[in-house]
Amino acid sequence: MKIEVLENEKDKLKIEIHDNTTLVGVVNENLWQQKVDAAAFKLDHPYLSKPVLLVRSKNPKKSLIDATEQVIEDVKDLRKKLQAELK
Repeated sequence: MKIEVLENEKDKLKIEIHDNTTLVGVVNENLWQQKVDAAAFKLDHPYLSKPVLLVRSKNPKKSLIDATEQVIEDVKDLRKKLQAELK
């Protein structure tokens, strides 16, 4: 997965993430749960463009890292519950 930083400011981070629109949406949802100032992603065309994720907060880099760590924990929890239920 390729990541391209489009803007990197004190309170704003804008990145383009290649090859995984679904994951960008999940990270975006987790950003909102952290109560950042703003989080959004844009996809101009589902097949021809790359999703762009925007994060505005006091520390957008930390917010983004925290959101991705929460996604990892959520997936681990889901896996554990599925394994228990689908024995």
